[in-house]
Amino acid sequence: MGRHTPAVVTSHENQHQKDVRLLHALLAALAISACTATSIAVAHPSTASTVPVPTACAGRDISSQIDWHISDQAEVRELSRWCRAVGAPVYQPQPATASSSLPALNNLVMVSWNAHLAEGEVDELIAKLKSGALTDGKPVEHFVLLVQELYRRGDGVPAFDTRDRSAFAIKARDPKSPDIGDHVRNLGLSIYYVPAMRNGPELREDRGNAIISTEPLIDPFALELPLARQRRVTVGAAIEIQTAEGPRQLQVVDAHLEPLSSPKTLWFFKNPRVAQVKAILSLMDSPRFTDRSRTAGVVFGGDFNTVRSGAGEDAIHLARAWANGPATEDARDTHLMGRLDYLFFNLGDGWSAATHRLDQRFGSDHYPVVGTFSR
Repeated sequence: MGRHTPAVVTSHENQHQKDVRLLHALLAALAISACTATSIAVAHPSTASTVPVPTACAGRDISSQIDWHISDQAEVRELSRWCRAVGAPVYQPQPATASSSLPALNNLVMVSWNAHLAEGEVDELIAKLKSGALTDGKPVEHFVLLVQELYRRGDGVPAFDTRDRSAFAIKARDPKSPDIGDHVRNLGLSIYYVPAMRNGPELREDRGNAIISTEPLIDPFALELPLARQRRVTVGAAIEIQTAEGPRQLQVVDAHLEPLSSPKTLWFFKNPRVAQVKAILSLMDSPRFTDRSRTAGVVFGGDFNTVRSGAGEDAIHLARAWANGPATEDARDTHLMGRLDYLFFNLGDGWSAATHRLDQRFGSDHYPVVGTFSR
């Protein structure tokens, strides 16, 4: 990663930077509220109806191999309105061609990236990663992508029921842009995708988080986060790596946090991300993530939507307190709104990590963040 010297991460941004970020966040809140004003009844229909709302939904597929968690059981009914509007998760656990050996950590590359639905050029990012164009000429054989805002279109998404919830559509400039189904068919990689919300009531589309890897994806899980403005689902899985003690699991966790709160708090004046990070960290306090006899470590990444203060937000402080890495960190902005995208590491056995923001967005409005390991 020799092309860029990471900016120094300080504990306090200067006041000018804070003021600029606050202004950006306020403008974002006003823009979102303005664009939703004519359609808010679709996204947030009245809950006063006496017609019962089923809590079962294809998008919460607890009968499959997915270990499903809901942060707050009191929110199940409302979360189900969102869930019923999306299709079932997609889980392809094995790549088309399995590697002959397990990777060591120093041969593995992590990437976190918000693909911005149809605009993100997933295949181009993967091609450049494999070629070594993004890693100083060293081809990458083993990688895990933590992707936010991938999408699906077609009959796998149910017709919209007016009792349900939908996000407002982010429409593709090219309606034939590859979706998650195309990636499953064409990439030859293991893929785990969980839709969090519908992409517009008028479209047969949903969107959510995905993990894409050269390695088999083991024991997938999903966590529905505390509800603020929209349903958010954190996803995770494990891959196997080779360590000095033999094969161990590396847990990978992919989050996309809420940028704004609900209309009741005027979208901006309550920060929902602290509660969402706490819910994720609570899950990661279980033996699956902490038992070093079977787990070599955890990588926690995603779009944290830190539109208020970037890395100075309390949600980021919580994630840093949980992590023991990275040792070096690229602190450049990852979006027009500031630094929104992060990778955090909790590793054992003397391993450390470094992050590097790429200089190409691959069609998205976010820059990918790359993580590498050393000891």
